[in-house]
Amino acid sequence: MAKTKKNGKTENAEMKLTQDAFDSLQTELNNRITVLRKEIADEIAAARELGDLSENHAYQVAMEKKEMNENRILEIEDILAIAVIAKENRSDNQVSIGEKVEIQNLENKEKRTVVLVGTEETKAANPLEGKISIDSPIGKALYNAKVGDTVEIVLPNRKMQYKILKLVKAA
Repeated sequence: MAKTKKNGKTENAEMKLTQDAFDSLQTELNNRITVLRKEIADEIAAARELGDLSENHAYQVAMEKKEMNENRILEIEDILAIAVIAKENRSDNQVSIGEKVEIQNLENKEKRTVVLVGTEETKAANPLEGKISIDSPIGKALYNAKVGDTVEIVLPNRKMQYKILKLVKAA
């Protein structure tokens, strides 16, 4: 388990992911190492053959691609090193990562269905599509709550309350 420093204290770092997100990262990592590295190396070799590297735009672009690819490889390796697969929910009434949950805003009585996504999936989170990150205020409030619970979401300028109506099972 990786350790991080926070407020002067050393603590274990972990990143919760769904199995799908973990598998997707492994696939991306494998592709970047086995396919993209070779393609970029070929681009660099071809650009070198064009002559003077100091004014060679193709070479500069290829080197930037190489740097971006290597940085992403390191990022994925770091994520996978601290990844914890969110356990499949064994409860029929507790909200966990990957779960679709129907909630109701207690202020305006509006109902909506959302799915909780893990930390790395935060980039893919899109509240308009119903994808809520567990790192967001609403995700933090919903995570591990139970059907029937009322949760309070603290936003910068107000507080909201949602009632958890039900878990929506996949068909």
